Amino acid sequence: MSALYMGDINYDLGNIEEAMQYYLEGKTEVEKTDDYKTGYLIMSSLGKLYLYRRLADYAYEACTKAYDYAVKDSNKRYQMASLKFLARSYCISNNLPKAIEIYKQCIDIALDLDFENNEYYYNLQKELASVYTNNHDFTKSMDILKSFPKKQQHFLLMGANYLMINEYDSAYHYLNKALTTNNIYTKRAIYEYLYELVDTSKYRKYLKSYCDSLLFYTDSVMSLDKGKEIIAYKEKYDHQKLITEQQRLKLEKADAQRMMFIITICLIIVIAVVAYLYQKRLVRKETTIRKQSEQLQDFMLQLHEYETRLMQNNRYMEELQEQIAGQEVREQIDSLQSENGRLSENINTLQNHIAEYTSKLDKVRRDTEKFRSISEENLNLKQRERMLADYVVDNDSLVKELREKCRVLDDMEWGTLEQMCESTYGNFVSRLQVICPTLTKQELHLCILIKLRFSNAQMSEIFGVSVSSVSQKKFRLKKHLSDSLEGGLPEEMTLDRWVAEF
Repeated sequence: MSALYMGDINYDLGNIEEAMQYYLEGKTEVEKTDDYKTGYLIMSSLGKLYLYRRLADYAYEACTKAYDYAVKDSNKRYQMASLKFLARSYCISNNLPKAIEIYKQCIDIALDLDFENNEYYYNLQKELASVYTNNHDFTKSMDILKSFPKKQQHFLLMGANYLMINEYDSAYHYLNKALTTNNIYTKRAIYEYLYELVDTSKYRKYLKSYCDSLLFYTDSVMSLDKGKEIIAYKEKYDHQKLITEQQRLKLEKADAQRMMFIITICLIIVIAVVAYLYQKRLVRKETTIRKQSEQLQDFMLQLHEYETRLMQNNRYMEELQEQIAGQEVREQIDSLQSENGRLSENINTLQNHIAEYTSKLDKVRRDTEKFRSISEENLNLKQRERMLADYVVDNDSLVKELREKCRVLDDMEWGTLEQMCESTYGNFVSRLQVICPTLTKQELHLCILIKLRFSNAQMSEIFGVSVSSVSQKKFRLKKHLSDSLEGGLPEEMTLDRWVAEF
């Protein structure tokens, strides 16, 4: 609505380019709503602007849209007015049969609204009669004009029709009565018809007078038209420039959305890689435990085998001691005792290995269980902390209000948001000011809005700037932080991610 008012004011002041910009801005915004009344008013104003500058294609599009809004609003007056402008757009496109059809629809609505014998009704009839005249249907044009009361008669059109049907006396009478106007375009048209009239012998005496007057008014109109033509071309260029700018902004928005999609995919891939590496580490730990368990089993089997052989040797030595009879038996006993010594040493070594591996295995198992428990607890705590913080933020009255409808904040409301971030996110504001003491108030506010998960579009409404300006602010803030931090920010790290994780 404010765009409509600003457009009307600028149009009345003669600032056509500014008026067109406001109308187009209002058109873009009203298309997002169901406010058909405002939509009609904007498109009707835009259509009139195009009509008076004879921009036929633009006028047709705007008038058609205005009529659609009027139909959706079920407003007969709006439908009648928009049909009149639509008919005029067909006239400047030289589609006269279609213009006649639309004028008839408009007149029918005027009759339904009891506009008969009303000034507006007679103006519609005059425009229809003029279209019939231009379409060389002089009879229908005259039928309409003769039905008017005397004070509503259109002398120029009646004189032109009489001239076309060769009733020269009547044509002369009405054309001279029409000369009372001060409009130079109308006077030029009247003198063109009078100049045609002097072809007849009766009125040839006025040839010089009519010729001089026609030349005078033709020169005046040509001077005006030349200036208007230049203005019209400039306005057409400015209009196309505005449309191109809107298309560029839409493309920038699409690029930003595509970039956000790519960043989201990259984050998902990073999370998947981290999860894979974490899982791989756990599998490696479990594999190490399994290998050490298998090695421990092998040591146990060897120990059992050595103990069995030791027992057999001891029994054999006892048997040999009973049968001591010669030197060979004694040597065999010494050999067995020597082997038993080696076996005892091996047994002691294996027992030491078993004790060592058992201790290591127990420690590894305890460390693994502790690592897994701490990791799961840490993930749960982080998730719970994030959920609680988001819950506190989302249930704050000011944040709720801004998520529903963004607006520019005052200093007290910014202070409320700072205090909430400070208490909810672990001294967020203080920590930011410590790592970057040169942070400006506006940059701090931008960090707070990012932390509270507001989108670029919402930030643009809160700051009262365009979405592209918010992107520029983020770029400058990232550079500022990167210069202040030791080591800087990685190129692949986005500002939103860094603030969210800070």
